[in-house]
Amino acid sequence: MEITIWHQYSDQYEVWFQKVADEFHAKNPDITVKLQYQPADQYEAKVMAAAKADDLPSMVHSAAANMTSYINEGALVNMDDYIYDSTVGYENFDEDINSGLNQMYVPWGNKRYAMPLFLGGNVFFYNKTMFEELGIEPPKTWSEVEAVATAVSDKIGKPGFGFQIMVDGYMEVLTQAGGEVIDLENKTIGFDSETAREKITWYKDLIDKKVARLVGDDKHFTNPFANGDVGCYVALSGNYGYLATAVGDKFELGQRRFLRRTQKFVSLSEPVFTLRIIRKRNWPADVLKYLLSPEVNAECGTVFGALPASTAAMNESVYQDFLKVNPVAAAVYEQRDSYGYMPTIAGWYELRTSLDKALEEIMLDISDMDTALAEARKSAEAAIRK
Repeated sequence: MEITIWHQYSDQYEVWFQKVADEFHAKNPDITVKLQYQPADQYEAKVMAAAKADDLPSMVHSAAANMTSYINEGALVNMDDYIYDSTVGYENFDEDINSGLNQMYVPWGNKRYAMPLFLGGNVFFYNKTMFEELGIEPPKTWSEVEAVATAVSDKIGKPGFGFQIMVDGYMEVLTQAGGEVIDLENKTIGFDSETAREKITWYKDLIDKKVARLVGDDKHFTNPFANGDVGCYVALSGNYGYLATAVGDKFELGQRRFLRRTQKFVSLSEPVFTLRIIRKRNWPADVLKYLLSPEVNAECGTVFGALPASTAAMNESVYQDFLKVNPVAAAVYEQRDSYGYMPTIAGWYELRTSLDKALEEIMLDISDMDTALAEARKSAEAAIRK
């Protein structure tokens, strides 16, 4: 039997994934796992096209927020019968999987069309050496960012702060302020509320004061940060490995999570695997079960610098030892009960894309806020109604 999996892993992540596939095959000689890397550009569009054409591979690696569209196409398997089977299923699945991850099932009638692998979130990375020279502490709340960014910008003579992914950073700021991108119950847009506009204005002011910037042509803040052209920025926790390598011994790398206990954090790193509708003789659920086994899932967390999906994996010694040497993972682990989840509704991909475009136009003075948000709202509502 051959199981084909589409994924977006590269570099050391792809190496690890292939190792796991080989180990699985060694333990299950009658099953071969064939991994097929797909470039990130237009990946979800390719998956959707394959779903519409009934030409999906056995398994697909994706983001939970895109699952509803595939479910509506009738392309995915409801895995509840397998998960809750007393003989071959996952024992204590609901209790063991992170509570924030479990939220993704709610819009699907609490049915399991996808399986989580790990989660993470945004982290404030900063040049600790520079901060100590300036006598400043990293911010603990978003309201403290301006003073810190101003001090850093004065030091380097250029905007010193930014969001790696503007739209995701904005959504987290909004969520922690008590706002919402969308009201899931009523399916109404929330990214143009009074609170939402206040947060857009907040960041636009930072850009206008030249203490913050967009990532722009750099595509990623890793190299500008390592070269001293940016003193601090917000990016996913999984970036730590790349960043530590780029910084090397140039300066001491610091990191901090924004400690807000009153609001759920937003998980921005939620890769999941889904199964297409296939014949039972090619049922690949055993591969998923292997990926979520405590020892493999724990190792996954160490490779990706993230929080494993299950409590059992978090408690594995290999992961607990990893937390002692990776401060970013330790910060994520500390807040493991405070994670929320991105909405998993039809049209989410288009909603996020529309909001991203609006934010960029506002920040770059291409459009005023009213016009940009009105256009984004129109596109988002059309996608949700589709």
